[in-house]
Amino acid sequence: MKVTLNVWRQPAAQAPGKLETYDLDGVSADMSFLEMFDMLNEKLTLEGKEPIAFSHDCREGICGSCAMMINGQAHGPWKGTATCQLHMRAFKDGDIITVEPWRASPFPIVKDLVVNRGSFDRIIQAGGYVSVNTGGARDANEI
Repeated sequence: MKVTLNVWRQPAAQAPGKLETYDLDGVSADMSFLEMFDMLNEKLTLEGKEPIAFSHDCREGICGSCAMMINGQAHGPWKGTATCQLHMRAFKDGDIITVEPWRASPFPIVKDLVVNRGSFDRIIQAGGYVSVNTGGARDANEI
């Protein structure tokens, strides 16, 4: 399938940023959203362009570092799913997808889609954690 991506590009923390548009063809519905970004970055690199910086520590849906705003929704259209667990079958051929960093004052942008998670990391190091109240759900599909 083919998608058009409007991706936030910001070369450095203090530099101005803007959305840039990329067309990507040959995207498999079975790819994760981050695998699609890997494909885009390979294309950009082959074209001699700067790849898009994005966080992707675990790719297992547990670390939360891949947080992105996808079409205005945190992590994308699938509720209760991290960006790395989102698959391209959530989108249709020809879709236009806008991807921006998750913006909050405690998480300043470092570059492109990467934010400084230092505030969150300090909470975790102090023993804090985030949990989801599933309301008695038996699995993630019921959340």
